[in-house]
Amino acid sequence: MRTSCNGCRVLRKACNDSCLIRPCLLWIKSAESQARATLFLAKFYGRAGLLNLLGAAPDHLRPGVFRSLLYEACGRVVNPVYGSAGLLTSGSWRLCEEAVEAVLSGAPIGQVGAGRRAEEEGSGSVFSAGSSHVSQAEDVKVEEEEEVGLELSLGWSRQPEQDVPTRVG
Repeated sequence: MRTSCNGCRVLRKACNDSCLIRPCLLWIKSAESQARATLFLAKFYGRAGLLNLLGAAPDHLRPGVFRSLLYEACGRVVNPVYGSAGLLTSGSWRLCEEAVEAVLSGAPIGQVGAGRRAEEEGSGSVFSAGSSHVSQAEDVKVEEEEEVGLELSLGWSRQPEQDVPTRVG
């Protein structure tokens, strides 16, 4: 009788000869790292979502899909807007690789990279992460007497002293 793979063990799922997860974990060296990677992806995509994504891929592509999902999930944690593609195009791919290594080693991803220093100091920066396309958040100040509201019309509003609609903005 074959024992459960590390991925199925951490998901508390029955493992058999046609396991979706077992071949995906062969590139990861240690059993603990295999379990951490599987658990991280199950938390990020959901257990059923992870299994559905792996099941939708052909058998020979599943290890690549697993690895891609891991890099994208780590990229989304580091850069929630652009993910791993944004890290790659901005020249900050090493942050994604460091995040994957952090997941595999059990370290928190929040401590990866030097870009968090400004965020922790409260400087109001949007997670800089060493990329050039992310800039400082501008402080938007509204004067007390200024009224801020939403105009939910089709772009036309009536002036109080006129009966003729005028174009807004």
